[in-house]
Amino acid sequence: MKIRDMLAVALFALAPVVATAHQKSTLMAKPPKGAIVLFDGKDASKWHHRDSNDECKWDIADGCLIVKPGQPDLVTKEEFGDYKLHIEFWLPLLANEKSQGRCNSGVYQHGRYEIQVLDSYNNPTYKFGGCGAIYGQKDPDKDAIKPPEQWNTYDITFRAPRFGPDGKVKEFPRITVFHNSIKIHDNVEIKVSNTASGLGGEQPATGPILLQDHGAPVRYRNIWIVPIKAKA
Repeated sequence: MKIRDMLAVALFALAPVVATAHQKSTLMAKPPKGAIVLFDGKDASKWHHRDSNDECKWDIADGCLIVKPGQPDLVTKEEFGDYKLHIEFWLPLLANEKSQGRCNSGVYQHGRYEIQVLDSYNNPTYKFGGCGAIYGQKDPDKDAIKPPEQWNTYDITFRAPRFGPDGKVKEFPRITVFHNSIKIHDNVEIKVSNTASGLGGEQPATGPILLQDHGAPVRYRNIWIVPIKAKA
């Protein structure tokens, strides 16, 4: 091997690892060590309804937590700071609906920052409103939605906002999202204290996961979260 080739190999070995746009499929991935299982297909006791202490009244069937239209959003009883979240969702075909009416829900970080859930497969909608969007702020970098009646995955890494000594936000929260193992948001700043329909109020250091009822029987399963120890 020539010296220049040896040097190239050495430099390659020392180069930082750069995340690719794709990762191995995480469909039906098992919770790793340290994960908190939020829904295992049977037990929804880690959730209650928004603005109440009522236990979960959404339907549970075939290993799925199913949005029950008319029942309020679900929020986790436990709150989290930084974390990695895995969740799978299935969208029924509502062929007579269009745009935001076609199977709408959402996965909210800290109960306030929505990653949109929508059947946007061959279903145009408005800017920052399609499946995978940081609702109202940013469309996904790639369209990764599957046709309805197939399982989708979200793998979300969330970094909570950081606060100064005066209690004011000094760093906005950041989020990375893989949709069906395709990276659609890469360490994006969320520059608002709430997206639409969030819990409202001042930004907290911790918050719950919220699943939205938007009138469609979206199915969720295999929900788990891995808390990450906060770094400055």
